[in-house]
Parts: sequence; C-alpha cells; structure tokens
Amino acid sequence: MRAVHLGNYFVAGCIAFSLLGWVASLHLIAFRVVLCFLAAIAIVWGLSWLLDFSLSKLLKISVADLQALLISGLAILLIGLGVFLCS
Repeated sequence: MRAVHLGNYFVAGCIAFSLLGWVASLHLIAFRVVLCFLAAIAIVWGLSWLLDFSLSKLLKISVADLQALLISGLAILLIGLGVFLCS
C-alpha cells in the first residue's frame, strides 16, 4: 500500500512540473515567475543535500530516506519538464 502511495506522489509531482512548464510557455512574465520558482526549488534542493544529517534529525527520518526523497524529487523535475519539452 505504501508503494502505491509513493507512486501516486511521484506521478502527481511529474504532472505538477509539467503544468508549470505549460504555464511558463503561455507568457513571458509567467516564464519568469516559473523560472524564479524553479531557482528557489534548486536552492532548497542543494541546501538539503548539504544539510542532510541535520535535516534528517529535524524531520525524524533516516539519512537514506531523505536522500531517496531528494533523488526522486530530481527525477520528478526532470520527467515533468521533459514531458513539456517533448510535447
């Protein structure tokens, strides 16, 4: 059951990033807003890798689980934006 939930979150994340790419294609201002949002996500993602031990204690999960979430987050971003670029 947990695998189904994680799979649903993965698909929902891919759809969300595809939607962001579609919104960015509508207008130049929307592109800039989405670009700033993606830059903020990239900064938080990078800081999460640097602070993984202290962040895992704060979230009360293991470091391996946090790193798996970060890797899956990158995969969600790449798949979601790849769907936008290929369509």
